[in-house]
Amino acid sequence: MKLRISVLVLFPLLVISACSRSGTPQVNVNFNYMFSSDNHGLKVEQGRVIITNDQGHQAVVTQQGTLTIEDKSVAVPPQVRDNLVQYVQTTQQLKQQGIEVAKHAGGFAIGILSDVFGGLLSGESDKDIERNANQSAAEFKKSVLPICMSVQKLKQLQDKIATDVPAFEPYAVIEDKDSNDCEKGINSSE
Repeated sequence: MKLRISVLVLFPLLVISACSRSGTPQVNVNFNYMFSSDNHGLKVEQGRVIITNDQGHQAVVTQQGTLTIEDKSVAVPPQVRDNLVQYVQTTQQLKQQGIEVAKHAGGFAIGILSDVFGGLLSGESDKDIERNANQSAAEFKKSVLPICMSVQKLKQLQDKIATDVPAFEPYAVIEDKDSNDCEKGINSSE
């Protein structure tokens, strides 16, 4: 059975990664770059958001709503400044939500493995084990929904800023697929 094989392969890795020397589960999460890879995307650092586009150019948005593109200050009207403040706040919120979900992911994985092995040892059918695992996964997926909502809000803010400040357009790194893929993944049955 495919479920048994993948569970048996993953179980030792999860146990090793979930336990520290003290035996206390720990989660180390690195959210340096969101919405991209290879040191591109959004980075939350010291109360500011650093946006690195695909060409490696950077824009920085501070908590006060200031915008710097390639180390040059960009003058923005008060309404845009308010949107920039919200942009930083939403990015920080998104990072915190991601960390919280990651903390719970380890417990979720261990819990589901425990249920699977318990089912295997008690003679539950493969269908029952799979159904129970899918129910647990569906509950966990729902806990990620606030992240999707934050991604959508951030995308809307980004697009508004890019419309109001054309120089920001190359730093609009969040794409429609980022928010669409998030909800699609949560609502899928897989």
